[in-house]
Amino acid sequence: MSGKTRAPAHQTFAIAWFGLALSVAPDAIACTWREPARTYPEGIRWSCMPTYTVDGDTLHARCNGQPGTVSIRLRGVDTDERHHDRWEEAREELRRRTAGQVLTVLPHHDSYKRVVADVLAGGVDVGAAMDVAGWSKAGCPKR
Repeated sequence: MSGKTRAPAHQTFAIAWFGLALSVAPDAIACTWREPARTYPEGIRWSCMPTYTVDGDTLHARCNGQPGTVSIRLRGVDTDERHHDRWEEAREELRRRTAGQVLTVLPHHDSYKRVVADVLAGGVDVGAAMDVAGWSKAGCPKR
């Protein structure tokens, strides 16, 4: 024998299982997010022109009937945050999908001084399309 002691089998199994769980779904373990209830009336629609793309899931726009510029968080996608992995590429993708287009915005609720909404460009749900194209972070539900 080499003089080293071995951990009991149940401890070795627990450590191996925990490591496997973290490698398979690290975000799923910590994710407790659930979408808040709708606070805007069903069926409300805004016609908007994008003015600035913040990141891959947030943009600013001028919307008919709304004062100033509205900060809009897309439902259906949750991209990397500023200065993480692909955030610049995700921002460019959102800009490409929305620039120069009249957007139809279907507001759902407010979060962090942003309107969380379904955003359609040319009849296509931009958030859902970006999610299908692989722009969402793994793990948590899409915001």
